[in-house]
Amino acid sequence: MTTEVGVEMQSTVIAKEVQVSSTYSLNRDLQEFAQMGDKLHEYMLGDALYMPVSGGFFGGSSTPQLTTGAFLLRRRRLSLLQESLDAPQRALLDASMKQHADIQQEWRLHYEKKLRQEVNARLKLMAAFFRECSESPRDCAAAYPVEAMRRTIVQEILLAMDEFDYDKDELLPKVQHCDASLRLHLKAGEFIWSAKLESVYPRTVFWWLFARPEAG
Repeated sequence: MTTEVGVEMQSTVIAKEVQVSSTYSLNRDLQEFAQMGDKLHEYMLGDALYMPVSGGFFGGSSTPQLTTGAFLLRRRRLSLLQESLDAPQRALLDASMKQHADIQQEWRLHYEKKLRQEVNARLKLMAAFFRECSESPRDCAAAYPVEAMRRTIVQEILLAMDEFDYDKDELLPKVQHCDASLRLHLKAGEFIWSAKLESVYPRTVFWWLFARPEAG
């Protein structure tokens, strides 16, 4: 069943993504990627931004759920880290990659609509975070890992829009406004996720993953 989720549920879902990135397992990423891939066709036909994926890693509300961004997050990680996969794992990855490519081509307009919907939803939630940072630096620092994940997923979507030749001009001013606000609150530092992922995220592109707000 495909359902919309409220802000509280979205925060729970994104917090799980943060946990997965902080305690990274390549095999877990692969299994989640494959399970999401099996639901992509159904997801494209619905209107909801988040879609529960039943079974396995997705048995509860605190586990990752399917969005185009969550799928693309895993897709690029696995593409860049695939040399560490064994033969059966690589075969599963190849099958899931092909499944995604076929769906993206068949449902091109639906896919683009999903990407735009997700970028706007995630940036809207980040605007609330910036208000919190202005009011309470301590709460801002505690909440930051979730916002860093939101911004990372937005970036994965922008990269995919380039790859699939979608027009992102309407989205770019919103992203630039978000980044200007982020820079006001962040101080450069060490990579905030698992060291296993640092090679996947170049500092020049994913600079917010190498920074944190000061607690005040």
